[in-house]
Amino acid sequence: MKNITIIFLLFISTLSLYAQPSSDKLIRQGVALHDKGKYKEAITCYENALKVNPSSMSAVYEMSLSYLHLKDYKKAIEHSTKVITANFKPLLMDAYIVKGTALAKQDKIDEGISLLKEALVKCGDEYLLHFNLGLSYFNKKDSQMAVHHLQKAIEIDATHASSFLLYAYALNDLGQWVQSFYSFHFFLLLEPNTERSRDAFGEMYDIITAKLEVGSDKLGLENDIDRKKIYDQLQEKKTGATDNVSQYNYFVEASKLIFFNVGQLQNESQTGLLWFFFVPTYEEILGSGHFETYCRYVSVAYYPESLEWWENNKTQVDNFIEWFEHGQGVSSDMEEDAYFGDDTDIESEGE
Repeated sequence: MKNITIIFLLFISTLSLYAQPSSDKLIRQGVALHDKGKYKEAITCYENALKVNPSSMSAVYEMSLSYLHLKDYKKAIEHSTKVITANFKPLLMDAYIVKGTALAKQDKIDEGISLLKEALVKCGDEYLLHFNLGLSYFNKKDSQMAVHHLQKAIEIDATHASSFLLYAYALNDLGQWVQSFYSFHFFLLLEPNTERSRDAFGEMYDIITAKLEVGSDKLGLENDIDRKKIYDQLQEKKTGATDNVSQYNYFVEASKLIFFNVGQLQNESQTGLLWFFFVPTYEEILGSGHFETYCRYVSVAYYPESLEWWENNKTQVDNFIEWFEHGQGVSSDMEEDAYFGDDTDIESEGE
């Protein structure tokens, strides 16, 4: 009888073991809750996952991310530090980024920058590390260093929309409005129809409508570009009309003017992202036969007329998409990234 009881208890214990959710399953449940904004519930799942597998660095990392979104920066730092200390390679870069974010949110931007530089040494030349360094320097109002790291991020991954957007803002802060104009354009090519797309288009439009004083630094040479000449030509195209149709037409003509004039200056001696990437890309778009469609595409968030045109001209749209997907080396898939406001989180792959 005693043996039967022992066997029965072992059987019950085995059933209980198999009925218990696996650590990975609990983590997946937590991630699903996190994605719905249920961060506290997600943390409970991760805690349960750690009860099943106390050494799960994946659960620890995901917990740090949820704490970050709850603005519990102390716990976000505590848990991301565990992943970093464990040198858990699959999530090492993400843990550095979470910790760097939490430090920045506590106004410890310099400490966060030092941490991200350490991450570059340990994790390699990753575009997200350069992007987050660029964002940190941008928030520190060091636009020169922001441009340096954002350019590196773009050179590594030319499909990351947020890098182009922040690069455009940082360049504009430095007064380099021609390059900023190109970068805003390319951001809108990657991400045409979001809230920040509308804001970006407005910033880009401000560049080509700005009134500059005689002798302004913004009229000097910029990367071999005679900005005064371009500015004077832009002034000649202005009509003073403020309706959407007139504004849109001016945007198209101003874009053509800048892309054509800068394209004519390109030669083999020039270096940098402007000449190796932006100028040849927009020369190709300008000469593709799809420029009108392209302009409608990048302005859909700003002009209702452009969205209506896009919806009513299926043939031109399909031809443009086919050309873009097969004739260009850049994916048109939209990135889902955070808006660059005061409450911006530093971006990571784990989000």
